[in-house]
Amino acid sequence: MNLPRLGARALLLASALLPCACHRSSRAEDGTRAGILQFANEAEPQDLDPNTNISGSDDRILTALFEGLVSIGKDGRSVQPGVAESWDVSPDGLRYTFHLRAGARWSNGEPMTAADFLFTFRRVFDPQLACEESSFGFAVAGSEDYALGRVADPATLGVDAPDPRTFVIRLGHPAAYFLSLLASSPFLPVYRPALEKFGGVRQRGAPWTREGNLVSNGPFQLARWVANQVIEVRPNPHYWDAAHVALKGIDFYPVDDGNVQELGFRSGQFHIATRVPALKALTYAQRPGVLRRVLRLGSVFVTFNVAQAPFTDPRVRQALSMALDRERLCASVYHGLAQPAHTQVVPGAGGYTPPTAATDRLDPEGARRLLAAAGYPGGRGFPVFDLMLVGSDATTVNTGEVLQEAWRSVLGVTVHLAPTEPKVYLDAERTKHYQAIVDNWDLTWDDPSAFYQTGQTGNPNNDSGWSDAEFDRAYRAAELSPDPDIRRRAFDVQEARLAAGTPYAPLLFRERVTLVLPDVQGWNTAGIERIDWKGISLGP
Repeated sequence: MNLPRLGARALLLASALLPCACHRSSRAEDGTRAGILQFANEAEPQDLDPNTNISGSDDRILTALFEGLVSIGKDGRSVQPGVAESWDVSPDGLRYTFHLRAGARWSNGEPMTAADFLFTFRRVFDPQLACEESSFGFAVAGSEDYALGRVADPATLGVDAPDPRTFVIRLGHPAAYFLSLLASSPFLPVYRPALEKFGGVRQRGAPWTREGNLVSNGPFQLARWVANQVIEVRPNPHYWDAAHVALKGIDFYPVDDGNVQELGFRSGQFHIATRVPALKALTYAQRPGVLRRVLRLGSVFVTFNVAQAPFTDPRVRQALSMALDRERLCASVYHGLAQPAHTQVVPGAGGYTPPTAATDRLDPEGARRLLAAAGYPGGRGFPVFDLMLVGSDATTVNTGEVLQEAWRSVLGVTVHLAPTEPKVYLDAERTKHYQAIVDNWDLTWDDPSAFYQTGQTGNPNNDSGWSDAEFDRAYRAAELSPDPDIRRRAFDVQEARLAAGTPYAPLLFRERVTLVLPDVQGWNTAGIERIDWKGISLGP
């Protein structure tokens, strides 16, 4: 299996990262002295609009710039005060009243009020903006009907701002995880005057998020953005907790190639590398504290576009899933830094352990029988299709090659690999202009519902376009009930229906692998990534 060649941009970046003999110190050493963290992020953001963001790497930048009503601790679970210094929950669990801090301000010095959150929530659920992750908040009364265009009046949403320091959210049903999801990027507040000035209220990609225009409310503010080179953020002097922000800044570098990230880390250009090839990551195992590993609460899987033939036939999707040797994939490509996925949801999410299904396990004979029953014996007549890969780094391409070879050797099916830039992938996924994708989904909150929404009919995060009435009934049962036993039984049904329909073929559960220089203090890694930027400092 040949490793892919680095592209021209990656090679130029790699050469730029090599230390120059004329300098005595590296960029990371200079950064430590200046208190500015040098951070290797992943893809270049399309923009910095938190309400439309669906990228985990963009989320790292957004959580440095913005703060929601609440925040999540480094453990990825505990809910802590954010812009709201406190909140009350009604006995029936349907009314949340948030009390905003008197000192909360935007980065331009303007005071924050409950009206800012009212505007933000209405924007998130606005069907014209079509925010994919609006579904995170469908527990809010009236939100699903408004977001899906069934109701036109935003006043029907269960949100209210009775006074400048009080924001009220009414739910349509109790949701035990509700507070946790309020820290996710869709519900980070945005500054209405800037959006109105630059035409971004209902438009994606408007210039309100660019350098010189962006007004935020988090511990940092945007200082400089050089496209495809660096995004620099510096402390926000108007942040309510500015006294406890230790860093003097963060420089985010868009480096989507793991080899280039590792090279930059090794040569002293980055304090933190977030994307590292498995074999290279394991070479750091003998350096205490440098290699940070944790099983992500998320999964990697193949998404099939069920509206496009031949994927309209569930037997085809099942056959493709059953032809895959997940153990071999994890061993040959991830070298022990991933676990084979034989369920849709990662075991342990929200304390739930899902049952396994036959379609999630290797069964070459069963796969061939299913494909023959679908009209393609031995793969004859099966159309060549494109498998979209997000990025072109070695791990991503090698994953695609393992799938390609499995489908060829087991089923006689020919697949073309289509490495794609993240921006192009996001557009293709949003518009359903793809056939199959090697995809991934990290849970935003610690509950199976954070994944199972991808199977709900009409849900903005249902990228496959699949629909199943029994799944939908179980999904709603789990959403409406606070009873753990009822929810567990509903989760079992959802898991079984996804396995039977196979809109997604689970592949593996990845570890989150991060390289961190000893100079970095306060960095923590959890199954759900939550970076406490104001808790990080630099020093020996």
